[in-house]
Amino acid sequence: LEAPVLAFILAFIIKYYNTDEAEGVGYVFRENENLTAYIFMSVIVALFLGLTVAAEEIIRDRKILKREKFLNLSKGSYLFSKIAIMFAVSAIQILTFVLVGNTILEIKGMYLEYWVVLFSAACFANMLGLNISSTFDSAVTIYILIPFLVIPQLILSGVIVKFEKLNPVITIQKSVPLAGDIMASKWAFEALAVNQFKNNKFNKHFFYIDKDIKTVSFRKNFWLSRLRDRLNYIEHNFGNEEATEEIGHALLLLHNEISKENRRNDDIQFDAVDSLSSASFNKKYMEEVSDYLNELYHFYIDEFKKYNNEKDKLLIELNKTPEDKKAFVELKDNYTNESLENLVTNKNELDKIIEWQGELIQRADPIYKSPEGFRAHFLAPSKKLFGVYLTTFSANLIVLWTFSLILAITLYYDSLRKLLEMLGKIFKKKKY
Repeated sequence: LEAPVLAFILAFIIKYYNTDEAEGVGYVFRENENLTAYIFMSVIVALFLGLTVAAEEIIRDRKILKREKFLNLSKGSYLFSKIAIMFAVSAIQILTFVLVGNTILEIKGMYLEYWVVLFSAACFANMLGLNISSTFDSAVTIYILIPFLVIPQLILSGVIVKFEKLNPVITIQKSVPLAGDIMASKWAFEALAVNQFKNNKFNKHFFYIDKDIKTVSFRKNFWLSRLRDRLNYIEHNFGNEEATEEIGHALLLLHNEISKENRRNDDIQFDAVDSLSSASFNKKYMEEVSDYLNELYHFYIDEFKKYNNEKDKLLIELNKTPEDKKAFVELKDNYTNESLENLVTNKNELDKIIEWQGELIQRADPIYKSPEGFRAHFLAPSKKLFGVYLTTFSANLIVLWTFSLILAITLYYDSLRKLLEMLGKIFKKKKY
């Protein structure tokens, strides 16, 4: 009963709705500001349940294991039976949790997706729990250790503290830092949040056209504006020896960004990229860069108009009659959520673009930004693996089960216990 009771408590408490009688009282899924908290807490509950259900499993069997080892019985069979039971228990727990929680909050059409992701997270926690149960000989030690395993999952999930706002020593601005990439909570939350926003019954009609609009809008309004600022700085300070270093940084930025633009934009090319260096740059190239940026600006304006017209046609098609309009509004109210939209579009972030290590990094609308590789920015809509784009939902599930497979291998070979014993011997030698 632990899982459904937790789901009921969590969902009931955070089922927010407007109580202002002047505006109309009643629960509307779109207006529930706590959906993001529910998704995040669901992941943490799945991890916590998975850990606690498995944490004492092997410790309780110490005497049996000693006897079976003496009789040369199969260790693999014993571990497989434990894993199978843990996974079965987690499957039932997560099923009851999702049925209760999602029903109360009226999260429609996502039961299977929530169950799959949360079950995968719980299985990872099962494997982690079995590993620590196999490593330590005291249940007290294990329950002291659990907070040290859960708290990093909270902090490094990307929800409580944004990855770009972590200590610069452990973070990078271009993608999720390694500290976040090794956290199951990050992969599980991202899979659920992106899937909930991107593939709900309403947004699936608009996601890809909105992606084109947002991409073009960002390049027109922020990216080109920042490049123009850097070019203006060069023009005003060209020949000033005191500004030589800053001019070098500006030229490096122009070189890197225009090179990337050449690779992604076949319609407009800048052929003199190699001229964007301190040694060869002159006023002639300034004019060429300025003309190129103007040409890009008009190109993106035309693209913006084209995509907007496409979306307008789609909206007209979905709102032909009064009945269609009513159904359209109901669909939006029942399947979209403003709080989640604010998160995945980074709406409250003031810095829409930043300069980092000679590149411009997009902060606006991460959900619409195509990734450059598998290790992508947080809340990316897809992941690139061997040149093929996978949905974030699929890619993150692959990662979660890869984590579980690695932990299964370490469990079979007792790797964590052997590592601790080796470290103990090293420290003992140093002490003597």
